[in-house]
Order: sequence, then C-alpha cells, then structure tokens
Amino acid sequence: MIYEFQHGVITGAFAPPLAADLARLEEAFRRCGHLHIVLTGTDRAPSTQMPWPAHMREAMLRAALGPLADRADFCHARDHLYRPDLQGGVCDQVTALLPEDGGGWLGAEGLAHPLANSLAEPERAEQVRAAFLRDGPDAVAAQVPKAVLEMLRAYAATPDFNRLREEQLYIDDYKLSWGVAPYPPIFVTCDTLIQHGRHLLLIRRGGQPGVGLWALPGGFVEPDETLLQSAVREVAEETHLDLTPAHIAEHLVASQVFDYPKRSARGRTITHAFHFRFPEGPLPKVEAADDAAGAHWVAIDTLEAMRDQMFEDHADIIEYFRLEV
Repeated sequence: MIYEFQHGVITGAFAPPLAADLARLEEAFRRCGHLHIVLTGTDRAPSTQMPWPAHMREAMLRAALGPLADRADFCHARDHLYRPDLQGGVCDQVTALLPEDGGGWLGAEGLAHPLANSLAEPERAEQVRAAFLRDGPDAVAAQVPKAVLEMLRAYAATPDFNRLREEQLYIDDYKLSWGVAPYPPIFVTCDTLIQHGRHLLLIRRGGQPGVGLWALPGGFVEPDETLLQSAVREVAEETHLDLTPAHIAEHLVASQVFDYPKRSARGRTITHAFHFRFPEGPLPKVEAADDAAGAHWVAIDTLEAMRDQMFEDHADIIEYFRLEV
C-alpha cells in the first residue's frame, strides 16, 4: 500500500487515551505507513493530573489500537517545564525518528501542520480524568475506547485509584470553597531550595494534595508579609530551620517566578522560589512540623532518580536552578 507519508511522529500525554484520540490516530495511520508515538510527562508522580505512568498509558494505547499498534513504536519523553534548552533535546530526539529522505511529517501539539493539534484538547482529558476518579469508569464509558475502559475498570480496583480518588474529592471541595469568588482565584505561594553542599532540604507532604510525595518547603503567602518573609516562615514552620538575616544576606543566591498555568491541580498558582546555597559541612538538624510529615537532607546525586516521587512541578523547579556547589 502506498501512503502519503512513510513515517509520522505524534506527541501527547494520552492520560487517558480518548475515543477522539483513537479516531485521529486512525486517520494518521491512513496517511502514514509508520507512526512514532511520543508520550509526554513520563517523569511525573501519580496525581489527579497524571494518574498513570508512561508504561500504563502506552499499554492503553496499544490495546486501543489493536493491530495498528504493529505499525507504531513508542517513545517516552520528559516535559522539562522550565528548561527550554532541555526541551530542545526532546525535539531533536523526536525529529531524529523521521527518515533522512524527508518522507515523513511531524504532528505534535502546537506545531503548524494539517494534523497538528489533532489530539483531544487537554481540557477534555482533564474532565475525563476528574469524572473517572470521582465516579469510576462507567462515568467515562462514552469518552474512551472499549479496550481503555476495561483497563480503567481494572485500575479502579487498585489502592492507587482509591488514593487519587481521595485527592480528587479534596480538590473538588477546595475549588467549591472558592466558588463564591467573583473571579477565578489566583494563588500566590513561595518555595525554598536550601542547598547545603551536596544536599538539598526536602519535606514529605503530610496533607492533600500529594500526600507522601517529596516537596520543597513552602506554602501560601499571608497578607501581611513579603514573598521572602513568607519563604523564611514556611521553612521554619515545616523544618524548624531558621534562616537569619545574616543567612539571607550571605547565602541567598537566586530567585525565580514559576507560573506554568497548569502547575497545580488546585487552580492557578504562581510560586516564587528562593535558592539558598550553604557550603559543605555538618548538616543542620531539621525536624518536620506543621503540615510536613518528614524533613530530610537529600543527596543531590539522588534527585534524578526521585523525579517521579516529587510533588507537582518541584522536580522542574529544582532542575531550573542547576544545583552546583
């Protein structure tokens, strides 16, 4: 059979694969002899925004595609939200999948191509995830392929589903509490990176959302404090580590605003991160308090392996600051 293109590349989260996704993938297969399907968000901890790891989403896609999956291969890619230089590496990786003779097209979210943006809108996928976690697989039966529905039914019988369902219900209540606001609320938070030689101070979250995940010390800004005052207060409350004015003057090396619109399931949340760098030496004693279930000095060399255990975009924030001694 002669195809319009020899190869094609499509990127997407497929969380979960929707019936609309399948229809458009089938259209891509009618035009292409072979598809390279790139699954994004492969380094995310399970959350209401990304319940399934990449290998599970790939299995859903393979089941939905049936025999067409024999004409596809799958690549897993990170998002790198705040490092455009690393995002370029992903683009190079994807482009390298196309043949050298140019007999292919690149269909990806945001690219100008006839099949670009052909996957279901992120908002629709978000609605399907919320309905699934809130009410179970039958609530989304009309939105997903039959093969995906069967896999969702199996997932709904696992402890992971129950944990994320609790998180979804918490988020529903959280948003409902702001429902009387005349405009959608925009939250302001602060997070703090405290680097001590080759260690970084992290907490274990004790409350929803993201119970048990690793996170930077931080929290919401109070009305009567500056951003820096908020960051210092949160560190003290969650870890019992006091940052004195002398520490701030000598060891605060950088700060940055992180405002990816979908960075938090709770709603539009803009965070300001402060990076303190202390020299190598004995690690100060820390102790979890407030809403932190644990406080630990974590070796920087181990952070790479912890990306899929980090809350929201905190791994990307850490990545942005390039922790160097």
